[in-house]
Amino acid sequence: MPVSAKGKVDIVSFLMNRAIAAVTVLLSAAFFGAQAQDADDLPDRLRLGVIVAADEGARDRVEPFRLALEDIADLPVDLFLMETMADAAEAIAAGRIDYARLSPSAYAAVHQLCACVEPLVTAGPDDFPARFYAILVAGAGAEKATLTSLKGTRLAVGGAHAVTGYRVPLANLAADGIDARSHFGALVEVQNPLEGLRAVLDGRVQAALAWSTLAGEAKNGYTAGTLNDYYVSGGAGFENLEIVWRSPPIPYSAHSLRKDLPDVLKRRLRAGLMDLRREAPDAYLAIEPDLPGGFEPVVHADYRPLLRTFEDAYATVLDPAGR
Repeated sequence: MPVSAKGKVDIVSFLMNRAIAAVTVLLSAAFFGAQAQDADDLPDRLRLGVIVAADEGARDRVEPFRLALEDIADLPVDLFLMETMADAAEAIAAGRIDYARLSPSAYAAVHQLCACVEPLVTAGPDDFPARFYAILVAGAGAEKATLTSLKGTRLAVGGAHAVTGYRVPLANLAADGIDARSHFGALVEVQNPLEGLRAVLDGRVQAALAWSTLAGEAKNGYTAGTLNDYYVSGGAGFENLEIVWRSPPIPYSAHSLRKDLPDVLKRRLRAGLMDLRREAPDAYLAIEPDLPGGFEPVVHADYRPLLRTFEDAYATVLDPAGR
């Protein structure tokens, strides 16, 4: 007996619905199976490392954050006090702790050691994006200065270990095709970034390395950084400075977790930390007293400006002897 057009449509609809239902069951089983597997992989407890330096009251100070982290992770959290950032970096690389608030440079160093960590969030100082920049500043003239026009001139730099005054800008200028050692006539070490700006204005050098948030009002030197410090200090000639180059944005911190921990725990921690300033401001300020702006999510690639400073391709330009 011939099937009508409507009958064919009904049959096709029936078969499609059966297929969709079957796929839904399979996907649901896979999803909940993965969730159950992740739950089985959760550690018994989380080991938190906190840098205390000379703060004798550090354990009491960070207790609100430890308790909040227990609620977020739904796991007991053990606190390990570290004297220095280097201690925390070495401990998380060796697997003695699971979680640490690292500086951007320390995160890059740990990744260079073991590629065993990943960042969850970074904190910011205010409601602007939680990033800052290494910058190259020159004197403003009749024509806007460029990297090309500065070729062969003198550049003020910080010491070889300075992050935004040396390592980040030299590595990232090299990534942009500018070898600072051959491009500039001389690299002149100055005591600090403010001294570099003064050297530009008095003609000792033609450009200097510094840092800035590049957020807020340019006429005030932005919200923070070397230009803002100079503006606030009432330094003469501020209006005669201009930014010629900026690095990619750099996160302020790296709340980092061991990469081998289960993804369900990483997602849980990132989500909880994102809400921490709003839901438990005392706990947030216990771990980020100097960056009260709240957490933002980050990924490994956000630290690329720092990661470059540990790569062999940029070792020569970062070597003070140029070897």
